[in-house]
Amino acid sequence: MRLNKRNITRSVCVALLAMALCLIGLPASAQTVITLSFVGDCTLGGDESWMHMRHTFMRTVAEQGMAYPFAKVRHLLEADDLTVANLEGVLQDTSAGRQRDRRYNFRGPTAYTQILTLGSVEAVNLGNNHSGDFGKQGLLSTKAALTAAGIGFFIDEDVFLFEKDGVQIALMGFLARSYIAQKDTLPETIARLRAEGCQAVIVSLHAGRQYVSQHNSQQTELARHAIDSGADLVVGHHPHVVQGIELYKQRLILYSLGNFAYGGNRQPRTIEFPSVIAQVAMAFDEGGYVSQTLTLHPVHISGTRPRNNYQPHPVLGAEAQAVIDQIQGDTPFPLNPFVEGLGAAQQTVYAYPKE
Repeated sequence: MRLNKRNITRSVCVALLAMALCLIGLPASAQTVITLSFVGDCTLGGDESWMHMRHTFMRTVAEQGMAYPFAKVRHLLEADDLTVANLEGVLQDTSAGRQRDRRYNFRGPTAYTQILTLGSVEAVNLGNNHSGDFGKQGLLSTKAALTAAGIGFFIDEDVFLFEKDGVQIALMGFLARSYIAQKDTLPETIARLRAEGCQAVIVSLHAGRQYVSQHNSQQTELARHAIDSGADLVVGHHPHVVQGIELYKQRLILYSLGNFAYGGNRQPRTIEFPSVIAQVAMAFDEGGYVSQTLTLHPVHISGTRPRNNYQPHPVLGAEAQAVIDQIQGDTPFPLNPFVEGLGAAQQTVYAYPKE
């Protein structure tokens, strides 16, 4: 599927690309750069029992409109080629299939696809522990609603293919237990995707311990296995807090992006408020994948405390640096600091070490 966006920061991107190209000694015309934005857990709705309560995501959207949840971050999400969110919940117009053995059953109406399209979100990961809250029926409803709205999705064997200027990127998404069940066949799957023309593969991994700011050994094992299997980037979520970054075999692992437009908690914990938009510029030449450059844009998930107003917004100054510092606390190498107007732009990581 080919998707395009209006890039409102074209001049900045061109300048950054020119610098990167000079470093590797290639003319600008030899490369294609694809910029992808990743955001964390988005629950567009809430628990089934909250549907008629005050101070919920549903009531807020009814009062403020569909554009409200992403209104303050849209300018960042427009400035890329593809925005990817972790859709943590079901889009269905009834409660049919509700899994009552679960503590929470997250649902929003199918019309909430408008929140994504108005927010400049083009693809979502469904490989998480809430896409099955209403059983197979709920998952099918979610997939049908996304398809009707022109929004891509990926989960397990459903791979989303994004293409720009002849470059194709495959996105895959897994809940931890699903990943474990399929890990032995993942190298073969990725090899097939490459044989079919994909120049890069991104794995979205839903794993980790909730509300813990340090990633654990299982996250490390699964993420590294994905890269050993041929993935070029691993993006994580599930802990509901931001976690660190690892550089493994010249590929980045983002262990957790935290929450984002999150209707799953009406009064978030203090540790849940920091979040991040991770923008990754991936460069390709005629030989394939060349490099990735990560820029972190610090965000808070709500403009009010302790009650959630369900509207993530960028933060500046000390608040922005505090988000980067939280990520740094779980990252084994020094991160570049936040710079107002640019975010926290990190060093370019090349597919193969430069001599």
